[in-house]
Amino acid sequence: MKDKELRKTIGSRAKSRRQELGLNQPYVAEKMGVTASTIQRYEAGTIDNTKKMTLEGLADALHVSVEWLKGETDEYETDITDKRELQIRDVMTSILNKLPYDMEQSESDFSKDLLLLMLQEYELFVDSFQSACKNFKGNADNKMLAQTMGFESNKEYNEIMFLREITHTINAFNDMGDIVRLYSKNPEAAKNRLSNLLSEKEPDSV
Repeated sequence: MKDKELRKTIGSRAKSRRQELGLNQPYVAEKMGVTASTIQRYEAGTIDNTKKMTLEGLADALHVSVEWLKGETDEYETDITDKRELQIRDVMTSILNKLPYDMEQSESDFSKDLLLLMLQEYELFVDSFQSACKNFKGNADNKMLAQTMGFESNKEYNEIMFLREITHTINAFNDMGDIVRLYSKNPEAAKNRLSNLLSEKEPDSV
């Protein structure tokens, strides 16, 4: 493939993938350490985008392979499907990059324990939410069961059962809010409450 054709292929594929993920040019530019106008020219194929460093930078930012960008394969070889997944990874990376925290040890420990509890609870939420959506979101198969249990309608049954599936998350985040508010008044009490919640999520010792 001639250089001009290769530049066009790389640019076209980079643009289509960026748009597929809902990303703007400044986002990709920030990831690559260049300007947005440079990304625009890479996508247009008006400047050399075939260099190894440029190709690898584009591939990393767009979560595709260099081979795909060059048109050598039609397989992305990626596990990123949308912008939200990229944003989640960006936030998690930013959090990790801030460690260790620039604060007193006890304050740092409290902050990390709170983050750990949030992540553990979110993991539980995802499982419960998936189950709730699958079994109770507009499920018409529960009509007979709803009548047997004395609900006024299948809709009411689904709504109540859906909420029941995720109530633990609502309660957990309410508890976390209370703990954060308590910290300003009584740090030790707040740390103890947080520690107790974390210990409840630890597997039983053998």
